[in-house]
Amino acid sequence: MVIVKSSILLIMFIGQLCTLAPNFYGTIIILAAACIYASIIGFSTLPSWIIIVLASLAIVAEIGMRGLRNYLTRGYNVSKTYSVNTPVCNLAGIIVADALLGSLIGLTIWELVVGKALVPYVECISKILVRLMILAVLRFICGIIMITIICKYLLYV
Repeated sequence: MVIVKSSILLIMFIGQLCTLAPNFYGTIIILAAACIYASIIGFSTLPSWIIIVLASLAIVAEIGMRGLRNYLTRGYNVSKTYSVNTPVCNLAGIIVADALLGSLIGLTIWELVVGKALVPYVECISKILVRLMILAVLRFICGIIMITIICKYLLYV
């Protein structure tokens, strides 16, 4: 039984990590792990409100947060994907330019060539990134609440 509980906890923690990425269904993974464990131990020992609460949290985290993300990021002339990829690619480009040309020359050339193209969008990108980070934190909190409920009422009964 210890191996089963450890495996379920591992699946739930993988689901928790997936809550930070918008394209992965982390709370659904957590809910599936709880349902698998409940089916192993038998649903008769499980209070019925737990599955309802867990399913509600998963729906709020997945569907509700996607709707909220679309609402919060609409009206900007920069897409969500561009907003996330821009800082990552800019940092990677600076590192590569530094490695190839030296730190001072590489940074200067990179900022002269690429940086000036990004300056008009910096305010827009930063607003979208902050909103996306807030939504990721909210999904993460939903996942933590789900795992806490599962551990308290399901795994250690």
